[in-house]
Amino acid sequence: MTDQGDLPPPAGPLSRALWNFASVWFIVPQGTGIIAVILYRLKYQFNGLTTLATIVWVYTIVQLGLFLILYLIRTFLHPRHVLHQLRKNSAETSCLCCISIAFTSILEMAVLQYGDTAGLAIYIMWWVNTGMAIVACMVIPFIHLKMQQPGTRHMQADMLMPFLAALTSAAGGGVICRLARISPRLQVPGIIISYLEVGAGLALVAAFETIILYQYFGRPSESPDTVYQDMIMCGPCGQASVALQSLGEAVHAGSFAAYDRGQLLTAEAAGPFAFISHFTGLLVWGYGVFWWFFAILTICYTLHTQPGGWKQSRFTMAVWSVVFPWGTFTNAAVEFGRIMDSPAFDVFSTALLLLLVLMWIIIQIFTLKGIVTGRVLGLDHGWRKRYDDRRPAVNKEA
Repeated sequence: MTDQGDLPPPAGPLSRALWNFASVWFIVPQGTGIIAVILYRLKYQFNGLTTLATIVWVYTIVQLGLFLILYLIRTFLHPRHVLHQLRKNSAETSCLCCISIAFTSILEMAVLQYGDTAGLAIYIMWWVNTGMAIVACMVIPFIHLKMQQPGTRHMQADMLMPFLAALTSAAGGGVICRLARISPRLQVPGIIISYLEVGAGLALVAAFETIILYQYFGRPSESPDTVYQDMIMCGPCGQASVALQSLGEAVHAGSFAAYDRGQLLTAEAAGPFAFISHFTGLLVWGYGVFWWFFAILTICYTLHTQPGGWKQSRFTMAVWSVVFPWGTFTNAAVEFGRIMDSPAFDVFSTALLLLLVLMWIIIQIFTLKGIVTGRVLGLDHGWRKRYDDRRPAVNKEA
C-alpha cells in the first residue's frame, strides 16, 4: 500500500463533513445491532418487546446501509485521503471490521425470526460475511504490525477489532446452525469453521491483551477521548463465550450425530464437545468480567481526575466503543441463563440490558446533537460557515 501524503480538506461544510466521515461511524450500527439481538432473546419478555427488537433491527439495517453508501462516496471522491488514513491511522483500519460485525448481528436477528423459512439464504449470507471476517482477521493485523508499525507503547484496544470480527462470525455461525432449517451436511462445515475462528480469534486476543495490559505499567494516564476503548477489552471475551455456547448447543442438537463420519463428527463425540464448549465459554466469560469491571473503573477514574472533572467531559464518537462490548458481555449472560436455567444470570443480564439501553439512548441523543451542530463531523463552526484554513482535519479515533 503506497502513500503519497494527505491532501488539505475541502472548504465547503458538506464536502468537509464527508471528508471526515471515517470508518469509526460503523461502530454505531455495530452497537445498535447487538441490542436488537439481546432484546429479542431476553428471558423476561413483555408484550411488544419482540416488536421493539425488530424495530431496532430495521434501524440497524438502515444505519449500516446509509453509512456504507457515505463511506463509499467518500472513498470515490477522496481516494488519496482514505488511502492515507488507512495507511497511518490504526483506528481507521480497525473500524472497517465493524461492517462485518454489524452484519453478523443483522443475520442473527434474521435467523431468530425467519430461520424456518429463509434458513438457507441466511446461511449463504453468513458464509459471505465469514469470508470478510477471516480476511479482516488475517490482513488488518498485518497492516497494523508491518505497515503502520505502532510499537507496543502505542498499541490501542481498537487493534482487537479484527479478532472480534472473527469471534462474532463464529457466534453467528453457532446461532444460525442451531436455529436455521438446514441439513446437517450444511451445518457441520459451518460449525467447524466457527470453531476454527474461535481458536484463531481467542488466542490472538489473549496475546494482544497481554501486550496492552503490559503497557499500563509504563504509560501515563489515559486521555478522556481514548479511555472508552478500554471497554473493547471485554468484547472478545463475551463474544467468544457466546460462540462457544451456541456452537455447543448446535453440536448437542444432533448435527454431529446426523452427519456421523470419521472419529470426531459422531454422536459419541457430541456430548463431550458440547460440555467442553459450555465449560470453556464460562471460563472465558469470567475473564471478560475482569475487563468489564476494569473498564468501568478506568473510565470513571479518568473522567473524574481530568482537569475540571466530569463537567469537562466532551462527547466524541469514541464513546460508542462502550456499547457493543457491553452488549456481547450481556448476551453471554443471557445465554448462560438459558442453558443453566439460572435465575441469577437472568436477573443479572436484565440489569445489564437496562443499563445498556439507557446508555445507548443517551449516546444516540448526543450523536444526533453532534450531527446537527456538525461537531462529530469535524465542523467546529457549524454547517453554514466555509472552512478556508486548508489544514488537514484530524479524525477522532474509536
